[in-house]
Amino acid sequence: MAGPAMTHPNNQAAAAFVSVLPGRIRLRHPLLRDRARHAALDGRLRVLVEVNADPTVGSFLLRYDPADTAMEARIRSEVDAVWAATPEAEPLDPHGADSEQAGPESDPLDRLRRRAQARSSINRIAKVGALAGMAGTVAALGVSRKLHAQMGVVAIAMTLTHLAVHWRRTFR
Repeated sequence: MAGPAMTHPNNQAAAAFVSVLPGRIRLRHPLLRDRARHAALDGRLRVLVEVNADPTVGSFLLRYDPADTAMEARIRSEVDAVWAATPEAEPLDPHGADSEQAGPESDPLDRLRRRAQARSSINRIAKVGALAGMAGTVAALGVSRKLHAQMGVVAIAMTLTHLAVHWRRTFR
């Protein structure tokens, strides 16, 4: 990630670039949840590119013409300018504690990543369990009705677990 953002003394602006692809850049950083900083950056970027932003998450999705090779440098300079214009360049801690004492466990993005990883692990187990339960119900048909019913309960429980993990998508 060479460019103007890397020259920032605290590299906070550089850390905001989580994905850089031709024609698409995603910015995400806890400091971008600050409404004033978010609004300032949003105003500067909307002049240059198509912006989808969410201040509650501290995220920007920027889309532009991939043929414009200088756009990434312009975006980086705008982000750097907003970072330099705000008085505090240190990470904001919502609990008011010193960020060095708080540790990585208090970083909201890390908490979101850990939660997503946990959901993914639970979902993977639920899907495998549901498939095994369905296969077990079919296999148990020739053995006993009681085993067939028990395997059906396992299949239903695992399917419900899968649906619970994805309930927002399921009931849209």
